Amino acid sequence: MILLAALLGSLGVADLARARSGSRRRLWLAASVGIASFVLAATGSGQEWWWSLIAVVAVIGWLISTGESDGSHRAGFWAVGVLAATAIVAFVWGPELSRPSGLLPGWYAALPYASLHAVSFTSFALVVGGALFLIETSNVIVRLALHGERSTSVAPAPSAASRPGTRGRSWRRPPSRSSAADAPTEVVVELKGGRFIGPLERVFLLALVLAGAFTAIAAIVAAKGIIRFPEISRDPGGSKAEYFLVGSFASWALVAFVVMLIRLGPATT
Repeated sequence: MILLAALLGSLGVADLARARSGSRRRLWLAASVGIASFVLAATGSGQEWWWSLIAVVAVIGWLISTGESDGSHRAGFWAVGVLAATAIVAFVWGPELSRPSGLLPGWYAALPYASLHAVSFTSFALVVGGALFLIETSNVIVRLALHGERSTSVAPAPSAASRPGTRGRSWRRPPSRSSAADAPTEVVVELKGGRFIGPLERVFLLALVLAGAFTAIAAIVAAKGIIRFPEISRDPGGSKAEYFLVGSFASWALVAFVVMLIRLGPATT
């Protein structure tokens, strides 16, 4: 599970670096930063160095497959599936790996905070890696989920020349106002602030779940719906409501995924 925590953290760092860089080489810069963070976390926890070679493939593959800024890259869905499969393998294979040791566990044990003595280093690593994962990498996954909720424009109607019985007439009657109004158009729903509110919400929910403040979580979820209600209620087609629900549930599912790792991770080491 230490390796999984390092992988989640490295993906989070890499996506943060990619989001903050505007150069054409941002992918390779982000990959370098993410791989370096994995190497430091894994080797500092006493893991074998060759795991870093697998991390190189994982980080670069993630950045390439999720490289489209609008979340439309089909390979991104496969990358999310591979990440979920990796988490399952970590649960099954976790007890076979070496226990954390070395520089980072020693530094953690020497921290002068009595409240941390009851928290294992594995749990601490999963909290840090999970929090980094929930900031920007989760934004990428949520955008992938939301991309399927955006309507696409339909193909234009066939011309008069292509219709049966027209004998190749080249003229085309202009569309009437009613038909133009009824024609489906591309609908792109954008709720402002989601790129920044989403990470804050996920990290805040993670902290509340770990603290056991479930009443506060219910209040936050209710407040989020109330705040968005005026904007959603002005949408007669309901596309914004669906967009809001898909984004919210995808975001909450990622928080639940990280919480599951934190709760069950130490049991596999």
